[in-house]
Amino acid sequence: MSRTYLMPLLTIAALLSLATAGVLLITGHAAPQLAAHVAFALGVLPLILAAMSYFIPVLTRSGAAGFAAWVPPALAWSGGALAVFSFAGDFSSTSLALAAALGGLAALTLAGWTVSRTRRMFGPRHRGLDWYLAALAFLLAALLAVVLMPLFPTQRNALRLFHLHANLLGFVGLTALGTLQVLLPTSLGQADPGAVMRLRRDLKWAATGALLIAIGASSLLPSPASGLAPALALLGVMLYGGVVVRMLHAWFSLFGKSLRQMHGAAPSLTAAALGLLGMLGLGIAHGFGWLPARPAVAGFVIAFLLPLVSGAASHLLPVWLRPGTQGPWHQGLRNRLCRWGGVRGLVLLLLGLVIAAAS
Repeated sequence: MSRTYLMPLLTIAALLSLATAGVLLITGHAAPQLAAHVAFALGVLPLILAAMSYFIPVLTRSGAAGFAAWVPPALAWSGGALAVFSFAGDFSSTSLALAAALGGLAALTLAGWTVSRTRRMFGPRHRGLDWYLAALAFLLAALLAVVLMPLFPTQRNALRLFHLHANLLGFVGLTALGTLQVLLPTSLGQADPGAVMRLRRDLKWAATGALLIAIGASSLLPSPASGLAPALALLGVMLYGGVVVRMLHAWFSLFGKSLRQMHGAAPSLTAAALGLLGMLGLGIAHGFGWLPARPAVAGFVIAFLLPLVSGAASHLLPVWLRPGTQGPWHQGLRNRLCRWGGVRGLVLLLLGLVIAAAS
């Protein structure tokens, strides 16, 4: 498949998957596990891996991705489809393990290619690459938890919760935070002088926070230390949330008015970052038993992922459809795609937070 068509097709597929999953989660017409895997395994995972393969040549100042543009996303989509069919059918542990293996192979293939490109690049390494590699490590850990579930049945629920949080905050969250620091200023045609420093400084805090949340929320600690799980999760939220707050503070200080417009990709991307921060806050309430868990996944999809994917796609689709020199055609299509982007992002943000807070 041509790279020119790969990204637009995966973007459309991801938006449809997210919208479908959101409806299924809100209406309760499907099991939460099925709806969640429609969103993430079929929609988000292949798109993120394809997006990484697009950005990595840019960050390494190297040539086009070649096989990396389609092999990892294809493996991930195959694994996602197998997982969805398993949840819709007999819930086979063997099928789920095979799906996880396909996803893991996709992650390892892309990680190996990234390291190879990084070693051969000229000049200093762009810190965004570190965020991508850390995100892929979280994806591998999340998929390993799936393989371990049938081997440790008494820990199945704990491994499931680790899988969920490592995927959402580790893989998806780190990828988003690493990309947004570059993409939002680019969408505005402006510079963010502090982005490089934040990318260098904040990865350790975001990754540590994601790991603490995943371990604490899943209660995977051995019994003598199990009482520390809530405290670890809370510490993780503080570390992770601090990274998001610093990024948002820098954005509003530099670009404040541009982020509050009715149109454009940047307001939608800002709404996504605010949605991620809001979901972290609601996660604390869930941890204390004040809010139920089921609406949280729907809230994450609607308040964070939908404005994130729609905002990024609005800015990048013209480049993906016609690579090369940018001209009036690109700007015209971008203007149409970004129309009402701020309103759309705000509506999705508020709707997702309201749904997540529903009791």
